[in-house]
Amino acid sequence: MKKIIALALALVTALALTVPALAAGEGSEMRFGMLTNLTLSEEELNEVTDRIKTEEPDSRFPMLKEYDVETAYYHSLSELLMALDAGYIQLAVVDEPTVQYVLSRNDAYAEFQPLADQPIAYSMLFLEEDAELCDSFNEAIKAMEDDGTLDALVETYIDGVVAGEDPEAVAFPAFEGAETVTVAVTGDVPPMDYVDDAGDAAGFNTAVLAEIAQRLGVNIELVQVDSGARTLALSSGRADAVFWVKKHISSDTSEAPEGTVESEPYYTTQLCDLALSAE
Repeated sequence: MKKIIALALALVTALALTVPALAAGEGSEMRFGMLTNLTLSEEELNEVTDRIKTEEPDSRFPMLKEYDVETAYYHSLSELLMALDAGYIQLAVVDEPTVQYVLSRNDAYAEFQPLADQPIAYSMLFLEEDAELCDSFNEAIKAMEDDGTLDALVETYIDGVVAGEDPEAVAFPAFEGAETVTVAVTGDVPPMDYVDDAGDAAGFNTAVLAEIAQRLGVNIELVQVDSGARTLALSSGRADAVFWVKKHISSDTSEAPEGTVESEPYYTTQLCDLALSAE
């Protein structure tokens, strides 16, 4: 719960900074939206916000006296942006590469300052019974860090895409008779987790996955699921692994759900704020 409180404090602080620009004189309710791939529930964040409002009414969050702050979760970036466009939320909280992707393609949005001290890391999640598979992924990730492959993939699939380029679809290797690992993707959080209009995986996460498959000599089968259904896909056996986001990378305490193990992170970034442009 302490970790959840820390994130909620950062989110409320961000709202306090953006309230004058977003909602001055526009009513008494403030809503911010987040993607379910950040793995905090709407109920958890609302509970913390209510606690802050009750226990610290005269503290560093004076805006809570004037606004009822609520959170809403969305399974995809498109849903999140539609809510922002419609005014249902005033602020979208997403990872920095996704914010930069949106800004590079649409001037209807504006970025506010990154949330203070809120780094996140992308990793993969496996069932505990597949801990050996997780270990093999960790070995491949470490080797990719050491030889510069991860940096090269970041340059192509994140930096290049943010700059306006459209990378080719990710090509997965095929090994006759080899093990097949099924991985769940959401497909709608570019440039991280993305499936293009032709149905081909083209995001950074799947580019990393294809390189891991090449090094381990395994075949990859992708299944597309809503981000909120990732753990269900794992526990039900529909997927052997899912992409995951670790929100407290400096902590030694695992955030993985019970019965699962988390790989080492392969990319670290931070949360940012996205709002409608004032122009």
